[in-house]
Amino acid sequence: MLQELYERQSIRKYQAKPVEEEKIEQLLRAAMQAPSARNTQSWRFLVVTNRAALDSMVELQPYTGMMKSAPCAIIVLGDRTAEENDAYLYVNAAAAIENMLIEAVHQGLGTCWCAIAPNAERIAAFRQYYSLAQDELPIGVVAVGYGDEVKTKQDRFDPAKIRYFK
Repeated sequence: MLQELYERQSIRKYQAKPVEEEKIEQLLRAAMQAPSARNTQSWRFLVVTNRAALDSMVELQPYTGMMKSAPCAIIVLGDRTAEENDAYLYVNAAAAIENMLIEAVHQGLGTCWCAIAPNAERIAAFRQYYSLAQDELPIGVVAVGYGDEVKTKQDRFDPAKIRYFK
């Protein structure tokens, strides 16, 4: 059993300590190891460490309040020149995000991911603020930092959500 899977939690409070570039690179390496539909590897990443941009992110997506204490955010984009089907962009980005979240636990970091897409207003706001091209679809954003909160671990296994077809 990969313990990081069970240790991962959504962290919304961070220490005022920057994340080392080496650890950010490890998160991105893990993200790019994710599988993708038809192996398009259509994900792209925008690393944000600018304090003003992190503080104002809540204006672009109202559920990103944790960015006010996070020292880093990674915006996950889908590249429509690599994959024309937005549904595949979403699942490819989701796989990359999950890899990032698990690697963050391994690196001793806390994370919290927030959706941008499919909300058209949020997509437009991120495109404008970060000067994204029309073929770059902002799908989600991951807050990254050293956690400043302790949460009770939860076992989410629920056999009632499982069926077998034999």
